[in-house]
Amino acid sequence: MKRMIFICVILVSAVYVFSSCERESSADVNQDRIYVSYEMVYHESTDITYARASFFFGSITGTKLELADPSQVTCNGDLLGFQNALAYYEKQYTGIVNEGEYVFSNTEGASYTNIATITEIGLPETLDTIVKGNSYELFFTGDALSAGEGVYAYINGTGENDGINVYQNTTNVTSIIIPATQTDKLTVGTNTVYLRKRHETDAQETTEAGAICAGIYQTAEVNIEVKE
Repeated sequence: MKRMIFICVILVSAVYVFSSCERESSADVNQDRIYVSYEMVYHESTDITYARASFFFGSITGTKLELADPSQVTCNGDLLGFQNALAYYEKQYTGIVNEGEYVFSNTEGASYTNIATITEIGLPETLDTIVKGNSYELFFTGDALSAGEGVYAYINGTGENDGINVYQNTTNVTSIIIPATQTDKLTVGTNTVYLRKRHETDAQETTEAGAICAGIYQTAEVNIEVKE
């Protein structure tokens, strides 16, 4: 069964990559109709920050765009390179870079400056044991959630189809409530858990189409016990 699931994941990924390869040149569209997504993404497990910028025609659901000369995008003064497979621009940094200042210049010489900010999150050193079939409150460290923030908790076991995820975006909270219907899916024994927090803000300078800025912090996986 796990082999079949793995094959399905590969096939879905292949379809996604193929569809993501569909793009246009930014030279072929109205420059005021370019929508931009700016993201600073930190992975605690690898200690790498990814500065990313994606360009779309009209909106975030529009056709992806590849920038045509002399158009470019930088982050903190560094030129971002085009990642052909997924059609976005990226620059990697060692360690955490909490803030990225992006400057996008279009083919007509207009430029737009925007800032994306990462807000950190973590898991306590000691986690209470989950009782399978009972609700569970998973606390996190760092500031309480504010407007524009949300966090996912991902818990995975060693069994088949026993992975769960729970989302929290209520302001001023420092925990995620996992309902009993979710913990009931977990395998008894040692599981793993990690958090992925997204801090989203309005863009400061945009075209008529708009833009979004986001900072994402993903914790490393840690063990969590589940019992009957």
